[in-house]
Amino acid sequence: MKWTLYAILYLIGVLTLGLLLMGAEQMLAAALDLVFLVIAVVMFRFALKDVSAVLDIASDERERAELRTLQALLILTFVISAGVLGYSFLKALFPFVP
Repeated sequence: MKWTLYAILYLIGVLTLGLLLMGAEQMLAAALDLVFLVIAVVMFRFALKDVSAVLDIASDERERAELRTLQALLILTFVISAGVLGYSFLKALFPFVP
């Protein structure tokens, strides 16, 4: 389970950095930002459901603390990714956005 979550975090990070470095046309960049944002929402939703299910089963307090930390990391990474993708989407559609 952990490796799947780490892979999702890696994928979202790579997509976010790829969009930041990509010098594509404005409408193409906006469309890709929107697609990657939808993918991020879906993947993080599944990942959080997975962590919540394992958290319900876990009985050891150390394991529960580790899973709560992983949940917080997932939420933080999603917020950062969504913020970057949303800003990039707005920047591509409206070039006057600072």
